[in-house]
Amino acid sequence: MPNVQHETIAVGDVEIVALLDVDVNDEPIADAFPGAPADEILAGKDRYPNVYGADSVWRLRVRVWLIRHPGGLLLLDTGVGPETSPAMAWCPEPGTARAALAEIGVEPDAIDLVALSHAHDDHIGGILDRDGAPAFPRARYLLQRADHAWRQQGSEGDEPISFARLVAPLERAGALELLDGDHRISELIELHHAPGHTPGHQVLRISSGGSRALLSADTWNHPMQLGHPDWWAGSDDDQEGSTATRRALLAELLAEPDTVVAPTHFGEAFGRVFPDPDGPAAWHPSI
Repeated sequence: MPNVQHETIAVGDVEIVALLDVDVNDEPIADAFPGAPADEILAGKDRYPNVYGADSVWRLRVRVWLIRHPGGLLLLDTGVGPETSPAMAWCPEPGTARAALAEIGVEPDAIDLVALSHAHDDHIGGILDRDGAPAFPRARYLLQRADHAWRQQGSEGDEPISFARLVAPLERAGALELLDGDHRISELIELHHAPGHTPGHQVLRISSGGSRALLSADTWNHPMQLGHPDWWAGSDDDQEGSTATRRALLAELLAEPDTVVAPTHFGEAFGRVFPDPDGPAAWHPSI
């Protein structure tokens, strides 16, 4: 599959632009998804080859989503960030989302709102620029309070320190808004609290002109999780919670099969979910 940097779809009066931030080889895929039987996740390469890199490592795409809507410009997530980002401790290259926005004519101060799906640094790494200032100076940044508290309380490794390095400048600038559950951005767009991957993980629902889209963040990080929602990822903070969220959103998608689904880390930016004889559902790329 060609390395498409920008992919765009329309959902009624809303335009969604998928910007590829990084495309890198990560850890062995069986390690990335320890909740799945190792032989089955490895066999998934036959059906979903572009999720796998050399030697069956996880080929990790990180996407940032620009949403043009009647109320302005919204960004969902910010990618791994520049070379000064804490994500560079594990990511082999800085993100290109900021340059990608410039290529499509979007300057940083044009962004009104930045919604952060959760507090992992491949999603918040780009909230600051190289100088440590808010990367989108006019925007409000929306984060679930549950993730803010979770990171402040501490977790594995140096992630609380990384979180503080990234978020403190936003708080000093008065740009961070903490949410408590679902949040309606406009009549067309809603953030929905979908915990499990992290306590404050949230997804973005769009409904316009009879069309629907779900920007699902890290609800599913491998297409096989649609057929096996109990296959948790190593990055899931709460295995039972993430499974419950996958099942709930899967039921929603099967009830509305025309919904466009946009996962952050799949090989394809956009697709749909349909019933499958081998499991509750399967991923069908649309581009």
